[in-house]
Amino acid sequence: MDGQSMIRRGGMLAALLTLGVSTLLGGCSKGNKQLDLAQQEAAELREQNAALNAQLGEKNSRIAELEGRVSQTPAYQPAYERPTRSTPRSGGDYPSGGTTTMTISGDVLFDSGQATIKNTARKELDKVASDIKRSYGGAEIRVEGYTDSDPLVKTKAKWGSNEGLSQARADAVREYLSQKGVGNISSVGMGSAKPKATKAASRRVEIVITR
Repeated sequence: MDGQSMIRRGGMLAALLTLGVSTLLGGCSKGNKQLDLAQQEAAELREQNAALNAQLGEKNSRIAELEGRVSQTPAYQPAYERPTRSTPRSGGDYPSGGTTTMTISGDVLFDSGQATIKNTARKELDKVASDIKRSYGGAEIRVEGYTDSDPLVKTKAKWGSNEGLSQARADAVREYLSQKGVGNISSVGMGSAKPKATKAASRRVEIVITR
């Protein structure tokens, strides 16, 4: 093989080698870009997952808080006021004589700003009616409605004032108990009078029994 042939062959080999190295480097560069892109997507997914976990944690905490409030909300709490004797009447659960007050949470009985008794509260009122008929037949019954001290805003046009709302709520309870056979019963709206320690406790209906 003459010198020129060897030179040409050497040039071809060099060109092929250069092409191979360039292809290899190009493949490596492309692979590195794909790897970087995959790592970036993985990092974004981790951030999204962390955000979703945080939102889920907040929702679980809110649910636990609401469940705690529900479990702590008193539905039906007899409270005795100034009984003259501590001996219950025959077959009854409450002391005879004096005045007895049964207190029911307004939030249990009604939705906010409303005077329609919740379906879920009817069981509590059924218990009240049964207790009154069993233990206080012939007694004078007065249903007193109370609200908190916040002025009405959304329902002001409907009720006018807290006194108007409390009267409507007292009337609703009176009518329900009357339908269940409780007689000699009246109702009065007290508005925000006689507030309790909290606004939630202030929203209530008191059933005052006088003998």
